[in-house]
Amino acid sequence: MGKEEGSVKKARKQSSAPETTKQVPSDVYKRVVEFEEAEAKIRSAEKDANLFKKMCQDIRQIFADIAELKLKDGDEVQEQITAKRIEASLILVALKKLNRLEKVRTRAGRDALHKEKQCVDSTHLLLQNLLYEADHLNKEVTKCLQFKSKDEEIELVSLEEFYKQAPSEISRSDITKKDEHQLQLARLEWELRQRRELAGTCNELLASKERVAAAIAAARSRLDALSPHLRDLLQATKPLQECLALRLDEKRDEARAAALLPLPLFLLHANSKAYAEAFGAKKVSVLISGDEDEAKRLYELNNLDDQLEISNDSDSDQDNNDEEVAEKKKRHHRSKVSKEDKAEAKKKEILKKHPLSVQLSVKIPDDVALNLIFYYLMHLKIIVVKFTVTLLRSVVGVSAADVLNGHNILYALYPGDSGNDSPHPATSFLLNMHGIQEEFQQFIPEIGRPYVWAQRMCGLDFMIALTNEDKRKMMSPCAKLSVVSVENVLINLRKRLRARVELMKELQDLESGKIAPFNGGSQYPVRLSGSLTQWQSISWAEYSQASSTAFLISEGLVNTNDMLYRAIITRQSAKLVALVALRSEYPKKAPIFSLTLHWNGTHHAGTDDDIRDIERVINTKWGSDGTETFTLTNQITKLLTCLDILLEATGSSEFPPDKVMFRPVRGRNRIKPYKYLKQGTGVFIQY
Repeated sequence: MGKEEGSVKKARKQSSAPETTKQVPSDVYKRVVEFEEAEAKIRSAEKDANLFKKMCQDIRQIFADIAELKLKDGDEVQEQITAKRIEASLILVALKKLNRLEKVRTRAGRDALHKEKQCVDSTHLLLQNLLYEADHLNKEVTKCLQFKSKDEEIELVSLEEFYKQAPSEISRSDITKKDEHQLQLARLEWELRQRRELAGTCNELLASKERVAAAIAAARSRLDALSPHLRDLLQATKPLQECLALRLDEKRDEARAAALLPLPLFLLHANSKAYAEAFGAKKVSVLISGDEDEAKRLYELNNLDDQLEISNDSDSDQDNNDEEVAEKKKRHHRSKVSKEDKAEAKKKEILKKHPLSVQLSVKIPDDVALNLIFYYLMHLKIIVVKFTVTLLRSVVGVSAADVLNGHNILYALYPGDSGNDSPHPATSFLLNMHGIQEEFQQFIPEIGRPYVWAQRMCGLDFMIALTNEDKRKMMSPCAKLSVVSVENVLINLRKRLRARVELMKELQDLESGKIAPFNGGSQYPVRLSGSLTQWQSISWAEYSQASSTAFLISEGLVNTNDMLYRAIITRQSAKLVALVALRSEYPKKAPIFSLTLHWNGTHHAGTDDDIRDIERVINTKWGSDGTETFTLTNQITKLLTCLDILLEATGSSEFPPDKVMFRPVRGRNRIKPYKYLKQGTGVFIQY
């Protein structure tokens, strides 16, 4: 028994021994961690940092001492080295402890920062909730303040008029002055009584109007009976009118036709007629053309539509049902219409013109007339213009004939007005609404060009829309705008037509090789060595492909709407090709020259300074002294002179000097003397 108890105790001791060995280290580690955490709070981080630096310095010193001792021999040296190693090991243990303390501090700081962030986030969330509640309350308050009841939309009389006009049983001043609600009810009651009285007065006036209308109808019937007798009387007076050269019948017919015109064309006709009467028919003449019967039928139809009243909904619905039944019965008898025919019919309907048009003829003394025909598109509500040019004399030359093309004359009569787009913003929406996919520009050859100045001559200005309170009032023609625009446009048309005729004469001379200073404007000597051998119009493709025009096109100085020409000037073996671009504002804006010289190679402004100087003189130095005008012929004369100066200044024996020059070249850039001074026989100097 004793042995067994002893063996059991030994087993218990052996079994309990590992448990104590497992628990003790964990408890020691926990106590050490707690101790170091407590010590990290007590110790100063700055002192530990200084201690860390000092220990690092001591370790360096110990390592240095060990290195010196290893160079020596002896037992004492080995003992010293061992002692140094032990000392260094103790210092490393202390360094590890400092490192652990620093990590404890870092972890504690992070925990504290995380707690502060959580506090800030919770506070910020609380703030956002409060702001949201405040915003919600503000919206509710605003909604309450903006609430309007139906009675607020009624315009009531002022309080002074209410207490002055309303009877005492309605005003009840002793109650309403104290209670705003009772005051509002009283004012509404007074407004209702007044409106009933006004409705009764309106009914009486309508009855009176009907009686007056009946009297007018009776008087009109008597006048209609008198009309045949008046026509017989006018027919009898025709011989007398012819003897006295009176145009009473023509004026009467014109007035009758003018009454059938739409309002925009009527304003144009009236103001143009007044202008023609003021300045004479030799400058402007006005006619009305078209189908008067169709215009009269359309006029009566429009008046009938204005007088029709809307019937009851039940009657209209019944009529629609009857029409649908009849349509279904007849549908099988009708032939099917293709989609193309329907689209074409819609297109014709949306582009429908008024049957009458106004023809305006602008004349100048050179037997040239510009005929403008103004049409009104009834659905698009715009004015379109077609034009022709009447010449009593034949035009010699291809380029000269192109100048008097109608659109060439009218293009950009005012800046930016090319006539290629509709000035009415609603045009594109109307076309899309009717299923027309084509752009408006495709219809211009068929209907005419909608110039902005044509709209203004008819009193239409789509940039200023007059609207009522509901912003639904349609735009109406303005008579004052038409009066101002007719005179201004006619003056500009005459100026443009006169300028084109003068340009035509210049082009005729240039095509024949004749260079005569236009109106004596050139101040350069008449003696020229070069000659103009060719002048012809060119296309945009030819102009844009030339290397000398790349800069002008890139800068937007020349575009496809300009009149483009090519001039070839020769002198012995030298040939100068000049590409000329004339703007529609010519002669207000000078033509633009781009030059290419073929002599000892090919030279243009991009590769040769001399050609660049000549272009600068021709295009920018023109008329700087105010004595010259930039007509095309004068610029050609100046170009010939500059070419002579350039060739003679080279010193070549092929081009003997013919002009008086102080210095053929000057400066490092060897500038040629292109400036002419009228001193003696004339001398050329540098700019």
